[in-house]
Amino acid sequence: MKKNIKTRITVIAASLLIGVSSCNYLEVVPIEQPDLDDMMVDSRSTLEYLYSCYGYMQNVANITPLKYSGIEGGTDEFVVPQTLNEMSSAVQYNNITPVNAFSLKNHYPWRVLYEAIGYCNQFLSSIKENAPEEVTAQEKSQYIAEATFLKAYYHFRLMQLFGPIAIMDTFLPSDTPKGDFPGRSHFDYCVNYVVGLCDEALPGLPSSYTDAYYGRATASACKMLKARVLLLAASPIYNGEFPVKGWTNTNFETPGYGNELVSYTEDKSKWQTALDACLDAIKTAEDAGHKLFDMDAIDAVIANYQLPLPEIPGNDDEEFAKRVLMLRFQMIAQPNEGNKEAIWSMVKANQDMAQASIPHFFMKTNDGITNLGQWSILSPTIYTITHFFTEKGVIPEEDETFTSEDKWYEVADGIDNNVINLCVGREPRFYANLSFNGDEYSSVIANGNPTIIDFTDPEGAGYNTTLFGNNNNNVTGFLNKKWVHPNIRFTGVGWTSNFNDMTNYATPLMRLGELYLMAAECYAHIDGGTAEGIKYLNKIRKRAGVPEWTEAKLGAAGKTLLDAVLEERFVELYYEGQRFHDIRRYCNGKKYLSKHCYQGLDAYRYAPTLEQLNTVVQIDQPFDWDDRLYLMPIPDSEIYSNPQLVQSPGY
Repeated sequence: MKKNIKTRITVIAASLLIGVSSCNYLEVVPIEQPDLDDMMVDSRSTLEYLYSCYGYMQNVANITPLKYSGIEGGTDEFVVPQTLNEMSSAVQYNNITPVNAFSLKNHYPWRVLYEAIGYCNQFLSSIKENAPEEVTAQEKSQYIAEATFLKAYYHFRLMQLFGPIAIMDTFLPSDTPKGDFPGRSHFDYCVNYVVGLCDEALPGLPSSYTDAYYGRATASACKMLKARVLLLAASPIYNGEFPVKGWTNTNFETPGYGNELVSYTEDKSKWQTALDACLDAIKTAEDAGHKLFDMDAIDAVIANYQLPLPEIPGNDDEEFAKRVLMLRFQMIAQPNEGNKEAIWSMVKANQDMAQASIPHFFMKTNDGITNLGQWSILSPTIYTITHFFTEKGVIPEEDETFTSEDKWYEVADGIDNNVINLCVGREPRFYANLSFNGDEYSSVIANGNPTIIDFTDPEGAGYNTTLFGNNNNNVTGFLNKKWVHPNIRFTGVGWTSNFNDMTNYATPLMRLGELYLMAAECYAHIDGGTAEGIKYLNKIRKRAGVPEWTEAKLGAAGKTLLDAVLEERFVELYYEGQRFHDIRRYCNGKKYLSKHCYQGLDAYRYAPTLEQLNTVVQIDQPFDWDDRLYLMPIPDSEIYSNPQLVQSPGY
C-alpha cells in the first residue's frame, strides 16, 4: 500500500466521470452505475477511492490558489506577458466573463470544484453503505472524516471565489428535476454549513501521521480551515460592506434568510468568533508539533545540499545571508528536513512554478550550442518591490534612513553588477523571494556556479523574441524566487539536471505562519486587542529578522495594528494566493488593481541601456478594475441550466 498520496486519479475513479457530458454543475456528480460498489471492496480499493477525492486538488490547476496562471494570480503582485492569455491576466484585464469562463486556458474552478464535491459525496455515500474487507472501524471513521474535510475545503474554495454558493450536501442523481437543485445560499448560511462540516470531521482526524502521508487531512488542518472560513465571514466584504447593494436571489430562498445573499449590517462579534477559532487552531497545531521554520534548522539543510551562502548586494554579514537562505527553504524544506511549519500540504510536482520564475539562458550545454534556462515570465511589479520592507522593517518610503525616493532607480555606488539603490538595504525576505538586475539569482544553478541577472543582455536574462518567442520574456525587470528550490542545478549536459527532483516537494496550503497572522488580524478588530495582536505579529517579524513592533512604535509610525498586519501579510504571504483575497476581503479593488497600479522597469525592450532599464513605466497591458471582480462569474451554461441560480453581480 502506498504511504503517500500520489498525484493521480485512479482508473476506477476516472471511469466514474466518463459520460459527464454537459457543462452543467448540476450533473458534475458521478453518474450512477451498476458496479459502483466495486470501487470499494477491500482496503486498497477503498484507500484509492479516498485518494481520488484528494486527486482533484492535486491535478487541476485552479483548485490550488498557488498557480501563477490561475484566478488567484490576478493580483498586483506580478504580471506575465499578455500573449500567454492566462486566466490570471483575464482577471487583471476585467476580461473574465460568464461566456468565456469555460473557454479560458485552464479548467474553470466552478465546474471542477463541484465535480470534486460530487465525488466526495459519492465516496461518503458508498463507504457508509458498504463494509469493505480489511477496513477497520477506526479506518472507516477516519476515511469518512477525511472526505468530509475535503468536502468542506472544496465548498470553502468556491466561497472564496464566488461568495454565496449552492450547497451540495448529498449525492444527487443525474435525473433529478431542475427545480430540485439548489440555488445560492446566503453567505452566512454557507459559513455555518462549512463550519459544521469541519466540526463533523474533526473527531475522526488524527493529530498527525507517523509515516510520510503528505497531503492527508489532520485535526490541525481542519481547525485552520474552520478559522479561515470564519475570518472570511468577519471580513468587511461579507460583514456590512458588500460593494453592490440590492443583490438577492429570485427563485431560491435560504432557510432563515429568505432571498438575501449577503449581510449589509456589520456584526463585530464575528471577529471574536474568528479569533476563538484561530487560537483553537494554533493550540492544536502547536500541540501536534508544528512550529515556524527558523534558523535552528537551516545549518543541517545547508550541509545536506552543500550550498554556499548567497551573495547579498551591499551586505556581507553571514548571519543575514544564512537567514535569506533559510527563508528560501521556508516553503520548500520538508518535515524530514526539520520543517514543521506546514499544517496541510499538497503533493504535486511544482515544476511550472519554478519554470515560470527561473531566468533565461544562463549557461550553454557542453556542446556550446544549446542554452539552458527557463521561462522568465513571472514578473513582480514595482508595487511588490516597494512594499517588501527595508532592514528597518518598514516599506522604503517610510524609512527615514533609506535612500531618498528620487534616487531609488539610480545604480548604487560601490555595489557590483549595476544594482539599483532600491535593492540595497532591504530585509531578508526581499532577497529570499525577489530578484533584480545584478542579483545573484542562485549560487549553484549553473552546474554549481552562480547566475547573475543582466536584463540588458538579450542573449541572457533580457528581452529577445527571436530567442525566446513572444511569450517567454520578463515584463517588469524583476524576477521571482519563491517556490524555486535553492539547489536546482543545470549540469550543461543536454537538459540533464536535478530539476525534476527539486520541484517534486510537498507544497504548503496551510502553514503556521499564516495562522499567526490570522490571529493578529482578528485582534486588530477587537477593542483592546492590540497588545495580544502584536505578540502574534512579532512571531513572524522575529523569524524574518526585522525589528519587532511595539504599541509605541506603531503610534510613532502613525499605524494601526491592522495597517501593520496587512503590510506583513503582503510580504510574508507573497505568491501564496492570499493577496487576491485580502484585496477583496477589504473591498480595496479600485485602490490596488486599477490600471495605473501596474508598473515595472522598462525591461520589455531589446538590449536596453542601464538608464532605459531603470526607468519606471506603466506596463503596457489592458489592466482594468470593475467592482464586479469582487466575485467571479458563474458560466452562462450553469445559469441557463438551473433556474434557481442567479449570476454574480455586474455580469
